[in-house]
Amino acid sequence: MAPLLQGVRVLDLSTIVAGPTASMILSDFGADVIKVERIGGGDDGRAMGPHRGEWGAYFVALNRGKRSITLDLAKVEGREVVLRLASSCDVFLENFRGGKAAALGLDEPVVRARKPDIIYASLSAYGPSGPDYTKPGYDAVLQGRTGIMSVTGSGEGHPMRTGVSILDVTTGVWMALGILAALLERRRSGKGQRVDASLFQTGIMFMSYHLVYRQFLGLDPQPQGARHKAFAPYGSLPTGDGQIMLGISGDRAFYRLCSALGHEEWATDPRFRTNRDRVANVDQLENLIAGVLRTQPTSHWVDLFDEHDIANDPIQSPGQVLEDPQAAALGLFTQINLAGEQPIVLPRLPIGLSLTPPAPQGPPPSIGQHGRVILEEAGYSGAEIEELFRAGVCS
Repeated sequence: MAPLLQGVRVLDLSTIVAGPTASMILSDFGADVIKVERIGGGDDGRAMGPHRGEWGAYFVALNRGKRSITLDLAKVEGREVVLRLASSCDVFLENFRGGKAAALGLDEPVVRARKPDIIYASLSAYGPSGPDYTKPGYDAVLQGRTGIMSVTGSGEGHPMRTGVSILDVTTGVWMALGILAALLERRRSGKGQRVDASLFQTGIMFMSYHLVYRQFLGLDPQPQGARHKAFAPYGSLPTGDGQIMLGISGDRAFYRLCSALGHEEWATDPRFRTNRDRVANVDQLENLIAGVLRTQPTSHWVDLFDEHDIANDPIQSPGQVLEDPQAAALGLFTQINLAGEQPIVLPRLPIGLSLTPPAPQGPPPSIGQHGRVILEEAGYSGAEIEELFRAGVCS
C-alpha cells in the first residue's frame, strides 16, 4: 500500500535533534520533508562529530529521506521563499528560540495568512509561554531543570544526565504525534491548528512517578544508579566478566532467582521475604547475589536465568547492539547510503504497522542538494532562481 503520509508536505526549519526527529518520523511514514537549512553551514547537526567525510553523526542519524534547500533568512527574499513554500505545504515545523519566529516574520499568523489550514508546529525548550519562554535551552540543561538529573546516576559526585538525548528525542516523538493528530483533525474539520511541544514539558512528564513519590513521602527521591526505588533486586550486578541487569518485580520472581542461584534459603530469610523487605535491605541482598554471579561469565547467567524465566540481560555496548540477534530478527536496522562514503546502518522507527509500515524514504541530503528543484516546484522561473543564487539568498 502507499505510505501513510504520501502527499503530505512538511516545511521543516528545525535543527539539531528534537525537530529533526519529528520530521524524520513523518518522512519515514511517507511525507515529503523540505528541510530549510542555514546558508553557509546548514543544520548545526552537520558540524557535530564524529565525521565521515562531509557527514556529521548527529545529522546522519536524524535526517534521512529529506530534501535540503539553503536559505538566508536574514534577507527578506529568503523569508519570502519560506512563505511561498509554506503556501503549498501541510505542515510548518520550527524550533526557533521564543520570540524569534515573530521577529523574522515567520510566526503562526503570518504563515497561516499564506495557508489558512496549515499545521503550525512549534518545538521549543520551555514551551510557548511563561517567564522562561525566551530562554535558550538544550537537552542536558532541561534534564537538570525538570529534576531528571537529581534522580540519575549513583548519587556520588556530580549530578549525571542520561547518556542519550532523551528529552530531545522524546519531544520529537511527541511533536510527530501531535502533528499526526492535527492532520487527522484537519481531515475531519478542514481546519489547521497549532501544535506545541517542548523539552520542559517532556521532562515533567518523565518525572511523573518521582513527583508522586515526593507527594506521598514528603521526601525527594534520591539517585539509585541502576537500582529501582520500588523493587529489589533490580539493577546491574557484576559477573565474572562483565555486568548483568536483573529485574525482579515480585516475590515469585525472587523465588525463581534464589533457586537458579542455588540459595533457596534467601527466599525465606526475614530480610528478603517480601519486596518491601528486599528494598529495605538491598545492599545486603546485592552483596550476596554478586558473590555468586562473580563465579561465572555473563553468558552463563543469561542462559540460566532465561531457563528460570527471570528478566535479565547483559549490559551491551553500541558495538554489541549492532550485532544483537534479536535486533536482526526484528529487522531493526536498515542500510543507508551516504554520498561519497561507505553505507551505514540506522535504526528503523520502533513501531510496526501491518498495512502501512514506516520506512526510510532515502538517504540524508547533502547541504542544499535539492534547492533548485524545490524552487521550481514553488513556481520560481529559471531566471528568478538564478537571481536568488546570485544574490546569496540560496546557495
